[in-house]
Amino acid sequence: IKKGFDLAILDDGFQDLSIYKNFNIVCFNQKQWTGNNLLIPAGPLRENLSALNRADCILINGKKDTKIENQIYNVNKSAKVFYSKYKALDIDKFKGKKICAFAGIGNPSNFFELLKENNFNLINTFSYSDHHNYSYSEIENMVKKFNDCILLTTEKDYCRILQNSILKDFKIEYLKIGLEIENKDNFIKLIKDKI
Repeated sequence: IKKGFDLAILDDGFQDLSIYKNFNIVCFNQKQWTGNNLLIPAGPLRENLSALNRADCILINGKKDTKIENQIYNVNKSAKVFYSKYKALDIDKFKGKKICAFAGIGNPSNFFELLKENNFNLINTFSYSDHHNYSYSEIENMVKKFNDCILLTTEKDYCRILQNSILKDFKIEYLKIGLEIENKDNFIKLIKDKI
């Protein structure tokens, strides 16, 4: 406000009711959807599904799923539902090479599935909790055990590892990933109309 910006975009701001928001986009992964339907820490949800009555737009990463859509429309008939999918961008860099993949994100299995879908030569995978702080010994053990493989992780994990100067000694690669949104023009128009 002090700097005169016209627009503020919040990441994970849906639950903060102290801030008035003009437009709410809620994201889900089709594979996990609402998991066991329980709230954190017992499950993956930050709020009950009934909170979707505050959402303007739902972005589902995955395949079209009318069962999920029906659950959304039972709570919010006017919500706009869009689908997206992740796309590996630099596949050629890793073709024919042995890969040991690791990830410390919300659902590491989604990253590993993307590698499998793109026919990566996946030798082994290691899953860590979201926002995991990698130790020197964890990375060193992977390097020693899989020294004939490329250690591959997500860009998010890679950036976190680089912040720890001790870990800069290791050769780690990350996969560039893009997001494709179905009906992208309609999605953008919906946002621009609000702006």
